[in-house]
Amino acid sequence: MSPIFSQGFIESLDQNAIAFITGKPTKVIPASGEEFEGKLVAAGVINGYLNKITIKKEDGTKIKLEPENVKRLSVKISKLAKLSMMAESTQSIKTVANSNFSEIANREYIIFESGLRDKKKDKPRLMQLLNPGFDSKIKVFADPNAKETRGIGVAGVKLTGGVDKSYMFVVNGEKAVKVKKGNYKSNFDELYLGCPKMVETFSGEKTKWNDVAGHVFVYDQVCE
Repeated sequence: MSPIFSQGFIESLDQNAIAFITGKPTKVIPASGEEFEGKLVAAGVINGYLNKITIKKEDGTKIKLEPENVKRLSVKISKLAKLSMMAESTQSIKTVANSNFSEIANREYIIFESGLRDKKKDKPRLMQLLNPGFDSKIKVFADPNAKETRGIGVAGVKLTGGVDKSYMFVVNGEKAVKVKKGNYKSNFDELYLGCPKMVETFSGEKTKWNDVAGHVFVYDQVCE
């Protein structure tokens, strides 16, 4: 059996590094219609979120897309977008999560999906998905204004450090909810509602922000 670690999220793309992903092979799943491929030739950023996208299809035609027209945008990068393995501070994750992470430890694509933030009135945003491979129940998206420390990166992709102090959680397709480091322990039961095993295993002093990715992974794997 392979060693078990607290699974990490993909590090968020620096919002100033859009040039890094332009010109790269791209797969698009529109809000309506079939998936198509091409290259990302242009993209804007509004409040940290991807916007005004232009894709050059394989036949040479260009398509302009707004976030509300896109379900998923996957941009292939030359370097693997690696899931950082976070230092584990609780033995409980090893006990509950018995899995080999090799299949989800590396990703060739940076993925953006359309979603709504926790506002009464909000337009769809294209948000970077940080937990591909264990996102069937909770999708964790980058909060573009939440970087607590700057990590070490290559061409705009953070590889080490860069501890995020908040994430955008989408549970079962609902609106995105901002999950903050300072409130994580008090909101833990509500976030993982419906999975008593999670609450029992990670409650109290075992609820640590450094293990948030591990908690999401366990929820994905063992909770109904």
